[in-house]
Amino acid sequence: MENRHVVIIPIEIDEEKEASYLAAWQGAAEVMAAQPGFIRTYMFRTIVPGSKFSLVNVAEWESTRHWEEAMNVCPMMGQQIAVVHASNYEAIRTVLPAQDPGAGDGRTPAELSPAEAHRRAEDGELTLVDVREDDEWAGRHPAGAVHVALGTLASSLSDLPDGPLAFVCRTGNRSAQGGVQAIRAGRSSVYSVAGGLEAWEAAGLPVVMPGR
Repeated sequence: MENRHVVIIPIEIDEEKEASYLAAWQGAAEVMAAQPGFIRTYMFRTIVPGSKFSLVNVAEWESTRHWEEAMNVCPMMGQQIAVVHASNYEAIRTVLPAQDPGAGDGRTPAELSPAEAHRRAEDGELTLVDVREDDEWAGRHPAGAVHVALGTLASSLSDLPDGPLAFVCRTGNRSAQGGVQAIRAGRSSVYSVAGGLEAWEAAGLPVVMPGR
């Protein structure tokens, strides 16, 4: 069970303005998708005739703090007004489609267990990349990892060593996003560490705590 911050924003808009609104929303959503802690977002259209709110935007974040910080960079005019009407919930259960946790599909990174990622990094078979924020990295990070915050990954991929990459974050969501960016940039043998640093520490694998 994983707690997540879910934002539900009902949108009241005239039908003739919907197309331009959705175009603006798409651009804003792509900016938000690059922010730390972003998981996913959906836009729904009601099927109930005469409904006051014809559209509903649902966004899922790793935490309230991540969502609040992302709102500071949201480029969509009027979005701050919409947020006043947002209903905020903590998701208490998530069910995902059954799949092989070790297999990527060519568009998403394959998953590695923390132990396997650690072994391969120790043997020089891959580069372990922590994509969390600077303050998170400074608090503690997996031994042997290099640091590239997710928001700067696109411009930093060329600086990473050739060969396989394994991305790690706190719980595995941002690392999957980082893996997708790497695959789109043409990197092969890209992995996401399942469960992130939380699973890494639970497995008793070594971490670095600067200053301690």
